[in-house]
Amino acid sequence: MPSIKHPFDPESLYQVDEEGNIRVSNGNQWGVFTREGRHLSGDIRHADPQLCVWVGNNPGQENQLRSTAVTAKRTL
Repeated sequence: MPSIKHPFDPESLYQVDEEGNIRVSNGNQWGVFTREGRHLSGDIRHADPQLCVWVGNNPGQENQLRSTAVTAKRTL
């Protein structure tokens, strides 16, 4: 099952389940949401709707959200 950690909350894991819904887990808590981010079940009642849409439409692209540190340097 493809999974993506939320870029601003790395403890939250977003996964597409067997039914095409988005399962969000954080430690022992979890919630199931539609691809639009509407709560269906579980303890976690809020999810990032944009990430739900993205994960739901791109279930095989879990590595695209890896963050890389970029430092801007000023040249004189």
